[in-house]
Amino acid sequence: MKSLLLVWLTLFLNLLSHAQSSIAGRILYQEEPGSFATIVVLQKSDSSLVKGAISDVEGAFKIDLLTDDDYILRISSVGYVDKYLTIKVDKPSTDLGDISMQENAQQLNEVVVQAQRPLFEQKIDRTVINVQSSITASAGSALDILEKSPGVAVDRANNSLALSGKQGVRVMINGKMSRMPPDAVVQMLGGMNAENVQTIELITTPPAKYEAEGDAGIIHIVLKKSEDEGSNGSYALSAGYGRGEKTGASINFNHRRKKLNFFGNYSCRRDDSPQSSSNLRLVDREDGSANQTDTFSDRMPVITTHNAQIGFDYQLNEKVLIGSDFSYFNNKWDMEAVNDILISSNDVFESSINLFTQEINQSNYLVSNVSLSVDLTENSNLSTELDYIRFDSNNPTDYQQIDLDEQGESIGSTEFRSSKETPIATWVPRVDYRLSFDGGVVFEAGLKAALNDLDNEINVENLENGAFVQDPRLSNIAFLNEDIFAGYTSLSFKLSPTLDSKVGLRYEHTITDLDSPSESNTVYLSFGKFFPSVFLNKRINEDNSWVLSYSRRITRPTFRDIAPFVIFLDPNTFSTGNEALLPSTTDAVRAEYSYKDFLIALQVSRDNAAIVRFQPQVDEDSEVQITTSQNLDYRNNLSASLTLPIEITKWWDLQYTVQGFYQKAFINHLEGDVEISQTNFTMNASSSFVLPKKWKIELSGFYASPSYFGIMKYRAMGSLNIGVEKKLNDDKGTFRFTATDLLNSRDFRSSALVPEENINIRRVYNLEGQIFNLSFSKNFGNNRLKKIRKKPNSSSEEQKRL
Repeated sequence: MKSLLLVWLTLFLNLLSHAQSSIAGRILYQEEPGSFATIVVLQKSDSSLVKGAISDVEGAFKIDLLTDDDYILRISSVGYVDKYLTIKVDKPSTDLGDISMQENAQQLNEVVVQAQRPLFEQKIDRTVINVQSSITASAGSALDILEKSPGVAVDRANNSLALSGKQGVRVMINGKMSRMPPDAVVQMLGGMNAENVQTIELITTPPAKYEAEGDAGIIHIVLKKSEDEGSNGSYALSAGYGRGEKTGASINFNHRRKKLNFFGNYSCRRDDSPQSSSNLRLVDREDGSANQTDTFSDRMPVITTHNAQIGFDYQLNEKVLIGSDFSYFNNKWDMEAVNDILISSNDVFESSINLFTQEINQSNYLVSNVSLSVDLTENSNLSTELDYIRFDSNNPTDYQQIDLDEQGESIGSTEFRSSKETPIATWVPRVDYRLSFDGGVVFEAGLKAALNDLDNEINVENLENGAFVQDPRLSNIAFLNEDIFAGYTSLSFKLSPTLDSKVGLRYEHTITDLDSPSESNTVYLSFGKFFPSVFLNKRINEDNSWVLSYSRRITRPTFRDIAPFVIFLDPNTFSTGNEALLPSTTDAVRAEYSYKDFLIALQVSRDNAAIVRFQPQVDEDSEVQITTSQNLDYRNNLSASLTLPIEITKWWDLQYTVQGFYQKAFINHLEGDVEISQTNFTMNASSSFVLPKKWKIELSGFYASPSYFGIMKYRAMGSLNIGVEKKLNDDKGTFRFTATDLLNSRDFRSSALVPEENINIRRVYNLEGQIFNLSFSKNFGNNRLKKIRKKPNSSSEEQKRL
C-alpha cells in the first residue's frame, strides 16, 4: 500500500511539472453569465484542434495548455454569432476577462436542436442504449429493453438477469444502487414504462468509485429529466394486447427557476400476462426402474405496478447546493395457476395430481435521500449523501392438491398454504471529495457504508381436521445483518497529450451474520478485500483510439441465495437457500479499439467460487428435486464484441452488435466433479427508415445461441420486432405502434443431464409471444434551451472522462 501511494505521488509531482500555461475568461450573453458556451483552442499555424472546454454556470472557463504558442480561440453558443480571438500565450496564466457574445440577428423566435443518437453507443467502460432513439425499444417495459440489449439475458422464468454470461448483475437507477432482492428488481423493471426511460448503461468494468459488488458489472437506468429553465415535461399513454391486455401511463415534469429545481415522475402499468410452463424430470431407481414426473402449468398472473419520484435541489449560494428526493415502487403479482402433474414408472402411467395455486406477491420499495454539495475552492468539491431504504415483501400462497389414480378418479385431497414476509431496512451514508490540478490531474476519494437489517419469516401450514397446522420442517424465521464499509481513492492524469489514464483502489470490509431463533451465527462471515482498477485511453487520431482496463469485483450471496425459504413448483419440486454459499471474486481485463463509430472489444476474466443460481439436485431416497444457488470451483471467461453502425443513405440506417463468449467452468458441488466448456454468441440488429411527412419504420431483433448457467443448458432464443412512428407537426407529440416477437420465439427451454448424479431435467417456459402495442407521448411546457444551472454531482467529472 505504501509503495502504491509513493508511485501515485511521484506520478502526481511529475505531471504537475508539465503544466505550463492556462487561459481563463468569462463569457457574457447580453451582460448575463454565458453558461455552457463551447470554447475551442486551435493552433494558429494550421487551425488544428488543441483543446476544448465548456463555460460553467457563471460563464467562466479555464483551459490548461502544455506549451506556449500563438492560438486561435473560437467561442460558440446556440443563438449567438461565433467569436474568434487571436491570443499569444507566453506566461503561466492569461486572463482574457469578460468576453461578450453578439446575438444572432437572423435567429428564429425559437431554436430547436434535433439530433438522432444511435441506438447503441460504446464508451470507455460501458455500452449506452439510447432508448428514445428506437421505436421498438421504447415500447413496453424497461425489462423488454434489456431483453433486446447486447449481452443481456433476461430469465423471466426465474426472475433473474445475466450480463456477458454472468448472473452477478447490480442495477442502478438514476445513480442510486438498488438494494432490492434480485427477483424483486426484475419485477420492478417489468413494471417500469420504457417511455419514461432515457438511457440504459451496461457498465462491464466499473471504476473504483462504484461499489465492487457484481462480477458481471452494473446496469444503470437513467430516467427522463429535463435540464431546461422554466416548467416542462412529458406524458405518455399506451395500450396493448398479447394473450392479455396491457395498459400503461407515465408523466415526468421539471420546474427550474433561478436557485430552485423541482422535479418528479410517475408511471403505472397493468399487465395481464398468461403464461405456461412444463417441467420433466427422470429419476433412476436402484431396482432399475425409472420414475418420470411431468408438470404442466398454466399461469394467469396480473401484474400491477406503480413508480413515483419527487425531489428538489436548491442553490444556497454559489458554492453550496442541497437536495432531497423520494422514490416509491409498488408491485403486486396476483396469479392463479393450474398445475397438472403426471407420474409414470418405466413409461407406464401410474397417477396424477391436480394442484391449484392462488399466489399474491406484493412488494413496496421506498428510497429517501438528502444530499449536500460544497465547492470548497474553485478546484475542489465535497459532497455527502444519506439514503434510507425500506423494502417490504409479502408473499402468501394457497395450494389445493387433488390426487388422482390411473383412471383419473380422485383418491384424496389436501390443502396447504405458505407465506413469506421480508422487511429490509438499509442506511447508506456516503462522502466524496474531488480535487483537480493544472495539467488535467484529478484526485478523488470517498467513504461509504451500507448497513442492512433484514428479517425473513417463512410459514408453511397444512390443513388438518379443518384447521391449518404449521409444518415445522418447512417453516423458518431468519435474521440477517450485513454491514459493508468501503473507502476508495483514484487519480486521473495524462501520460501524454493523447494518453489519458486513471488508477483507483477500493477497499471493502463485509460482516454478514445470519441467525435464527434456535441458532445464532448460522452463517457468519467477516472479511476485507482490496479492489484495484486501471484505465488507459489512447487517442491515436480523430478517428482511431483504444482503451485498456483492469478491475476486480466481488459477488456476495444475496439473502435469497442463503436464507432457508421454500417455493413450491409441485409437491416434490421446490427452491430453497444454501447456507454454505461463499462470496465470489472476479478479475477482468478489457481491451477496446474504435475506428469512427465502429468498435471491437475483447475481455478476459476469471471468477473464483463463481455463484450460479437455480441449480437442481435430486434426493434419490425421497425423489425430491431441490433447486439452490451453488459455488463453482472456478469459471474462466473470454468475450468479444463488435459494433457496426452503417448509414446506407440519409434515410436508411443499420446497426449490428455481435458478442461472442467462451466459458470454461469446473463444478465441484456435486458428488462427482463436472467440467463444462461452452461457446455461444448473441446478436442485436436494427434497421430504421426515415420517410416523408415525419414517418419512420424500424425493424429490430435479437438472437441468443444456446448457453450454460452451471449445469443448466438453455436453448437458443430470439425475437423479431417491427415499429412505426409518426410525429406531429410541432414535434411535441409522437404516435408509435409496435409488434414484438412476431415469430413467437422467446420461449425459455432449458435442460440438465448429469447421469452420474441422477439428474435428467427438461424445462419449458412459454411467454406470451406476439404483443401489439399503441402509444402516444407528448412534451409540454417550455422546451427552449435557456441558461441553466448545473447541479454538482460527485461523479460528473468521472462521467466526462469515461
